[in-house]
Amino acid sequence: MKKLIGAAAMAAGACVAQSAVAQDFLDPIQRNAWNYELQLYVWGTEVGGEAAGKEFELGFDELVENLNVAFMFGLRGYNGPWMTYGEASYASVRQGGDASFTVAPGDPAEGITIDAVADADVETTIVNFGAGYKLVETPNYAMYGTFGARYLKLEADLTLDVSAGGPGQSFEVDGDQDYWDAVIGVNGRAAFNDNWFAAYQFDVGAGQSDLTWQAALGVGYTFGSSDIVFGYRHLEWDLPDDDLVSEYYQSGPMLLWNYRF
Repeated sequence: MKKLIGAAAMAAGACVAQSAVAQDFLDPIQRNAWNYELQLYVWGTEVGGEAAGKEFELGFDELVENLNVAFMFGLRGYNGPWMTYGEASYASVRQGGDASFTVAPGDPAEGITIDAVADADVETTIVNFGAGYKLVETPNYAMYGTFGARYLKLEADLTLDVSAGGPGQSFEVDGDQDYWDAVIGVNGRAAFNDNWFAAYQFDVGAGQSDLTWQAALGVGYTFGSSDIVFGYRHLEWDLPDDDLVSEYYQSGPMLLWNYRF
């Protein structure tokens, strides 16, 4: 059951990472026109948190093994000191299998082995969007202040068949939870030379969740109209205590491709 909850939380794991601020190579005439950046990425994320009062953790290899479909992308726009951003990820996971475990010591049924067969269908959607304003600009450094919203949606349909040396019982559980939060933050980019740069991002917020925050740091290489960024990202929610999943995070290395047009 612990693994099933982890898979349910995972679906958010098909997560999402935003890239660093694009360098502004525009001349004064072009500064009043919108310029865009398409972002495609993969995120080798680990998923964990707390559900039903118990901690859980699910590695990237387990997520991939049970993944049906997933996509993740982002789009940014720049015009003078202003920017807009949006990113979305979706994952559909189906997990089926069997397991056996022994009731914990001290339980009235101590020593009884329980055999269980479980199936899980989980769909997760994460969306981030908002705008930003350039707070700092030098020839080699730029920093934006950002404000926006984050959306998390979890849909799960679980079936559990349990037997303990006698007639079995079947249980079905389904859930549909979604959370909207307002977030504020900063992101920036510092150039080492014409090609190499470092990038970072941080935001924090709250709303229907008690708290959500993310932090990312990466190193990138610019060539032509594209960037390749490799880094690490952590995204976390502190959810209401009476919800099935009360804490959730996804964390791991990311590889991002930006295409400017």
